[in-house]
Amino acid sequence: MRVAATAAAILCAMATTATPAHADRVLLTFDGSAYGFIPLGHATMDISLGDDSYRAAAQIKSGGLSALFDRTDLRGVATGAVAGPAVSWRTYDLDHAYARKRRVVALRATPDGPPQAQITPAFRPSVNPVSLEEKRVARDPISSIVAMSVAVARTGTCAGAYPTFDGRFRYDLVLRVEGRDRHAGGGYSGPVLKCRMRYVPVSGYDTPDNMRKRIPEGEIWFALDGTESFAPPVRVTAPLPLGHAAIRLASYKRAQVDVASETVTPTP
Repeated sequence: MRVAATAAAILCAMATTATPAHADRVLLTFDGSAYGFIPLGHATMDISLGDDSYRAAAQIKSGGLSALFDRTDLRGVATGAVAGPAVSWRTYDLDHAYARKRRVVALRATPDGPPQAQITPAFRPSVNPVSLEEKRVARDPISSIVAMSVAVARTGTCAGAYPTFDGRFRYDLVLRVEGRDRHAGGGYSGPVLKCRMRYVPVSGYDTPDNMRKRIPEGEIWFALDGTESFAPPVRVTAPLPLGHAAIRLASYKRAQVDVASETVTPTP
């Protein structure tokens, strides 16, 4: 189901950091629906951002009618480094159980070349394979979302392309500002930055180019809660032929974590 896969890429498009003395930790849960009333499932995210590193984990489980056709349990973890607005990924691990099958993906960044990949079972070869250079300049899907959230928090805007590689497909997530608004519900009430998001396939796909070029834009909202390190996503929408699929915030918790003493100080 392409919508579910796109949503997974966007959510999985996101953790606890062991090295810094303090970490900004965000715990999020989401509910997904299609056409505004058909339940798709649930997602959870646990993101920790330290002084110079991050670790982010996500889980997506199908539910409602979608579970009758494509039961999915997807768990992903990414780690990397942060230097100002720059985010560099290091590791990406995905465990995807679907339709009584299972695939495990492990990507490891290398200093100057494409990532090392271990994928079991391997994907079948594409007629339009991903080049080594396309892999080298990309982040994993989770780290792309982390990079967006860091950039929004530290620059106050969203713009540009986020090259992404998930072990099979290479695509760009392209953002542009739509405007500011307010969000209420799911544990967060406050300002958000609304961004249009375009999914641009690059390589690894076997579908005709003209079909891939007709993918309409989606939308992603980032919480502007006054914290300058990380602006968490609180809503994602992906287009459908006669409507849209939406991933809406159900729970929002944010805290400053003292890693050394394991104490948690809630952010006002």
